[in-house]
Amino acid sequence: MENLNQLNAITLQEQLYAILQKKIQEGEYKPGEKIPSEAQLEKTYNVSRVTVRSVLQRLVDQDTLIKKRGKGTFVNNVVHTENVLTGGSFTETCKKMGRIPSTEIIAFHNEAVHNELFAELKDRKNEIILIKRVRKVDETPCILEIDYLPTNYTFLTNLQDSLLDQLERELHTKLQIFEDYFQIIFSTKEIAELLNCSVGMPILEVTQHVYNSKHELVYINKQYILTSKYVYAVQYKK
Repeated sequence: MENLNQLNAITLQEQLYAILQKKIQEGEYKPGEKIPSEAQLEKTYNVSRVTVRSVLQRLVDQDTLIKKRGKGTFVNNVVHTENVLTGGSFTETCKKMGRIPSTEIIAFHNEAVHNELFAELKDRKNEIILIKRVRKVDETPCILEIDYLPTNYTFLTNLQDSLLDQLERELHTKLQIFEDYFQIIFSTKEIAELLNCSVGMPILEVTQHVYNSKHELVYINKQYILTSKYVYAVQYKK
């Protein structure tokens, strides 16, 4: 039993709320994980069922917890929303949210393609550079990203920097025009394994054509976004 301080000026509700919130923030109770039942919390902290229910409802109202009928109370999955002010930069978005971005490179090689989507990028051998990466927020996989680039971009030896920044620097141009095409697909076995979700789950596919100021196609980017974890933001101006 972990008694709360009955003599503390802070109410028992506030004490229990602070304890549960801390356990969630520090990962003791992880997203998607079931927390102890009302009866278990009542016994652990020696408080009334009314106090426990009040605290849990407060956390539910804040979307920190979610109740599932007949199953219990679970830590809600965090959904990260992209910041339109970062210009679509995954790294900058994470920094503005106070989160830790990371990227796992799955593939980085030349590949033959016959899809007309890549007609402007293919060389005489019908090859392009393919870069496949998994984007993570606080180590949680959120996006499978695939970039398609011309094979004459031989300067692409590593991706320690932002791909967009590296292209602008090496090509001496500004990438200013972005055309996005959206559709909903269902996760394949590969996507499910890389994003840690079930096969057949709805996934947002974003196909982005990136142009320089002369409207010359520089590269094509595809993102497969697990929207239960990450929200893609677009800003329009008239």
